[in-house]
Amino acid sequence: MQFHEITAADGEWARPRLEGAGFRSCEFAFANVYMWSHVYGTEIAEYRDYVVARNIGRTHHHFLYPVGGKDLEAVLSACVEDALAAGKEPMFYSIPESEVAVVEALFPGKFTFSEDRDEEDYLYLSTDLQELPGKIFQKKRNHISRFGKDHPDYVFEPIAPENLAEVRAFNNRWCQTYGCDADEGLAREHRAIEMVFDHYFELGLVGGLVRTGGQLVAFCYGSKISAEVLGTHVEKAWHDVNGAYPIINREYARAFGGAYRYINREEDLGEEGLRKAKLSYNPAILEKKFCAVLRSGG
Repeated sequence: MQFHEITAADGEWARPRLEGAGFRSCEFAFANVYMWSHVYGTEIAEYRDYVVARNIGRTHHHFLYPVGGKDLEAVLSACVEDALAAGKEPMFYSIPESEVAVVEALFPGKFTFSEDRDEEDYLYLSTDLQELPGKIFQKKRNHISRFGKDHPDYVFEPIAPENLAEVRAFNNRWCQTYGCDADEGLAREHRAIEMVFDHYFELGLVGGLVRTGGQLVAFCYGSKISAEVLGTHVEKAWHDVNGAYPIINREYARAFGGAYRYINREEDLGEEGLRKAKLSYNPAILEKKFCAVLRSGG
């Protein structure tokens, strides 16, 4: 396998294969792989028609579960050999629950599998996020109603070449306001978003913004993960604008979610506040993602 630093141009061959796999977790969105590549040092290779993404850690080679080809045994074996040749342990991540038995059947007893609640993706019915129906969403509708009363002139616009620079400027202000200088996690995310903005349209993203009084108060973007799942990768709004987050969430779902059964709003990483917020939208599925590590002597 010949790995190279991932570029936006790799999406031409990798994105259709990732989307075509039919998996539901956010790691199978090419834009997401590219977005975080600077953080994890992600490299990519095309091997036997598979998309193979690799991150090199201190003790492990981390491989995204490969997709795209028809000889899984060969590509998994090649990944194992790649890691062992470098003196590292091979580890496969984001394995869908349905694929655990497939890997075990190909390599009986060779891998140890694990799953972490903090890494589970939140999948919502697209229609729920579009309409916020029933009693369970009453508080969300109240926030949106309040936003509409406070800002009767608000508009939603798709992100386009004409307003992308304005969205970038908003993202920079958001970063400065909420402490990117003091929070390395926010700083890494900011750099990731800036990488995306450099190639926004090339990456196949969809997104939108909400403005009131002519000024942006929120934006978000995402991309197709599979035929039935749309991802939301980034969502930013002013914290002190009541209803700004619920309104951008709803408008994004209405503008882009109609062709999809689910919208994936990604994991909570064990953050209590984020978990509470994501659960408040009544997820239809918590998508499990398994890791496989080669057993000692395997």
